[in-house]
Amino acid sequence: MFTINRSRKKLTPALLLTSLLFSSQILACKTTSSKNDGLDGLSDSNQPSQHIDLDPMLVTVGPDGKEGLSVNADEVFQKAYTAYAARRYEDALSHYAVIIKYFPESRFYVPSLFNGGLANEKLERWDTAAQNYLRIIETSPDKSDAKDAYFRLANVYEKLGKNKEIVDLMTEVMLRSDVEHFDRIEGHARRSMALLELGQYNEAEDGFRILLQLNREADISQRLNDSAEYIVQAQFGMGRALHLQVLQIALVLPTEKMGEDLETKANLFLKAQSAYIQALRVHHPQWSVAAGYMIGRLYEDFYLDILSAEIPESLTDEQISLYFEELRKQLRPLMVRAIQVYEKNLSLSKRLAKSPSDSEWANASDVHLQRLKSYLDDPFTQRRAERLVIQGRPLDDLWNPSLMAKDVIDEALDSARDELEADAKKTKI
Repeated sequence: MFTINRSRKKLTPALLLTSLLFSSQILACKTTSSKNDGLDGLSDSNQPSQHIDLDPMLVTVGPDGKEGLSVNADEVFQKAYTAYAARRYEDALSHYAVIIKYFPESRFYVPSLFNGGLANEKLERWDTAAQNYLRIIETSPDKSDAKDAYFRLANVYEKLGKNKEIVDLMTEVMLRSDVEHFDRIEGHARRSMALLELGQYNEAEDGFRILLQLNREADISQRLNDSAEYIVQAQFGMGRALHLQVLQIALVLPTEKMGEDLETKANLFLKAQSAYIQALRVHHPQWSVAAGYMIGRLYEDFYLDILSAEIPESLTDEQISLYFEELRKQLRPLMVRAIQVYEKNLSLSKRLAKSPSDSEWANASDVHLQRLKSYLDDPFTQRRAERLVIQGRPLDDLWNPSLMAKDVIDEALDSARDELEADAKKTKI
């Protein structure tokens, strides 16, 4: 295993008094002819020369003038490759660092930056990986590796939560002349997912639509099939963008406005469901299961949105009680449908899951399934939801364990107080 600082003499400043970097541009061997080789009459200027391209080499000379360590760029790169393939990422980074520091003119320089970025990603050193890719983009923008560095950098920015940077980065890379169809599809997918995270739902929806349209219009030789990851992701992403637009619309008085907003929500609901179904039907291990979960959430969220609609202040307590009772009857089919979707999604996920990350959506489906079942069968939980609405509190508090415990205690105290008041009245009588 080669590293400068291990198993050999450390390269201190004293040992680096003289270092010679030989590149392919200056390493040339000129063959000369003698008078005995049958080439009499050829002058030195006319003699043929032979140009030999060699990989760069670093030679160190110690204070005593003796040659020390010799480092060949090709050998170092091969050692780095071997270490990376064996998942010895720290060793690989040590070798890549030698090339990056001492051989900036080498053909191995950009690959070392790129592969070093990959190794840092494996070690989850996101900031360091980002620096590698940025260095390629800034110093070698015309190389093909620079285009790939844009997409790796976008992946790193996603880990760092830098969504604004992803939007700018993908916009920039898609302006390059060497971007092919697949690159453009990936660029739109990454950009649109970042817009979702930034809360720009309409822009994200447009981006996913453009992606799908570009793919439909592409030459058959380049077109991705419906089960390709970025196509399924785009269908899911468009459903999510529409879903989040549904959630943005609050149902508030007056009645006329509430009716208009409810109609808008219903139309967006149907579009979101359609997009999710498109992602679900191809059975992709990640995005199809994610879509199945989101369909259940779509029904659940729609139920909760209507349940939390603004109530006229003129209603009496008895009228409010009757209002919620009737509303639960009308909305029950939505919850039943959500339960059915979650159950089917759990079954689907068991067949499709290929990695622990694929199971995240299945786990979320299971959590919501149990919640909804307990809600439909538990009058106490239903009353808690109604009180949250009356108090203007978010319905997310319904599943908060500490708040649930507090509500249970408050319910018990209220019940005990009512019993005491009833007993007191009986005693007076």
